[in-house]
Amino acid sequence: MSEASMYLLTVAGPPIGPFELKPQTAALRMGRSEQCEITLPLREDRASRIHARFNFDGSRWRLTDLNSRWGTFVNGVKLMPEADLPLGEGDLIRISPWTFLYSSSSQQNDSVQTDGSPTLVRNVSDAKLIDDQLAVLLESTAAIHSANDERGLADMLIDSALRGTGMSNAAFLRPVDNAGRVQIVSSRYVNTGGAPEPPSFSRSLLAAAANGQVAEVQALGGDIAQSIVAMNITAALCVPIVLGARAEMGGTIAGYLYLDSRGRNAPKPRPNAAPFCVALGRMASLALANLKRIEIERRQASIEAELSAAAATQKWILPARQQCIGAIECFGESRPGRYIGGDFFDIIDLGNGRLAVALGDVSGKGVAAGVLMTAAQGYLHACLVEHGDVQRAIAATNRFVCSRTPDERFVTMWVGVINTIDRTLSYIDAGHGYAIMFPETGEPFDLRGGNGVPIGVEPTFQYGAISIELPEHARLLVVSDGLIEQTGVVQAADGSLTQDQFGVDAVKASVKNSSIADAIDGLFSAIFHHAGTDQLSDDATAVLVKW
Repeated sequence: MSEASMYLLTVAGPPIGPFELKPQTAALRMGRSEQCEITLPLREDRASRIHARFNFDGSRWRLTDLNSRWGTFVNGVKLMPEADLPLGEGDLIRISPWTFLYSSSSQQNDSVQTDGSPTLVRNVSDAKLIDDQLAVLLESTAAIHSANDERGLADMLIDSALRGTGMSNAAFLRPVDNAGRVQIVSSRYVNTGGAPEPPSFSRSLLAAAANGQVAEVQALGGDIAQSIVAMNITAALCVPIVLGARAEMGGTIAGYLYLDSRGRNAPKPRPNAAPFCVALGRMASLALANLKRIEIERRQASIEAELSAAAATQKWILPARQQCIGAIECFGESRPGRYIGGDFFDIIDLGNGRLAVALGDVSGKGVAAGVLMTAAQGYLHACLVEHGDVQRAIAATNRFVCSRTPDERFVTMWVGVINTIDRTLSYIDAGHGYAIMFPETGEPFDLRGGNGVPIGVEPTFQYGAISIELPEHARLLVVSDGLIEQTGVVQAADGSLTQDQFGVDAVKASVKNSSIADAIDGLFSAIFHHAGTDQLSDDATAVLVKW
């Protein structure tokens, strides 16, 4: 098994899994749809049909929420839709109604099995604390919130709990599955003589606390499990540590503070020990949630820094925004929908009055699309520089992409070569469809034809170039579908508001009616106005060539 194989272990919710994340599969979708690689029960409508995606980037797994209705939470923090988050060992992933532990093992080797005997437990409500307990609680506040990690928080929490309750033993436990197994993060147990043994815990008490309430049991009579008697437990408390909302409102239980007193001479719990633990548990929940939030923010900041660096690298791969080549003036701009773009454009001086213009749009978004974009643009550029033949360049690029990409990835592309000496334009439309000629007079017309399939679909496809006469004093515009399909709120004649795409006609109108030399700038301004923001929903690229 690969070292990068990971598991999703169910720690809360209906029995399901475990699920293995194998790095041999680049992306695994989770949801109720049969199309998903990790299938959830179809009847469970608290998960979306295609809810989230686990993606292996070559070194670690990343989790992405796919605009799910109920959201995806990691350690109590809700993920932004379509934003990748690197996962770490021990993360708690909540996809309602399940909570999964992200683990490198299908079973935690250092976990402890709780006893399975039924025990009468009761939930604890708030009550008034006595003065010295309140003093302990106030003293503990700063210490608990100053903890730098979960282990430090657990140690401080155990110390405060023992002082405030008067009980003799305490442990901070982390659930590892829904079969009652827990992992000891920190513990402090009184040695009653003999060889030290691992402490044992009541499954009934933990099950009661899993509902989000402090649970209590006292072995003073009544329906008490034989295992409680066998462990000489006279009293026990279990406090859930909940991330986010309260457990009954969808919060994630990240751990338990477990206390007990054992033996004939064990100290009895102090009055109001249980209400003290209610307050302590809420305080610890906030502190742990803050630690988890800081860790998520640190990961997000790290990935954003990496993406920003990659985006800056992409910019210098693309040609200058404005350049003049002989009598031809060129403008080009590409804006990624997020950090990394899957669009590219290229403008290449081939010499002898010839100029190559290319625009490509990789399927999908994010890092994977950006990597393919860089490879395709570089290979196409090299081919055009070598021989300047649009048909040979497209065919070679298609073979290159087909041999190196998965089946679901492809590139739509428009490539043309302008010859200002013999006044011709030779081009291939490989499934792109958004190239427009603006003659000096008359209406603009689309440059299509050739029935070209996208690059990366069929390695032996025979592309045919189309040649047309080059109109004098005309403009050639090529755009990606991010401009065409950008939605915005439009008010209808009856006053109602609807979502509407910008559309091809609006693109043509913007460029045709532009009175400025840089019509690309005016086109993007029109798009931003339509969208109501400069943060577009998809990669958007436009190239304008004038002669």
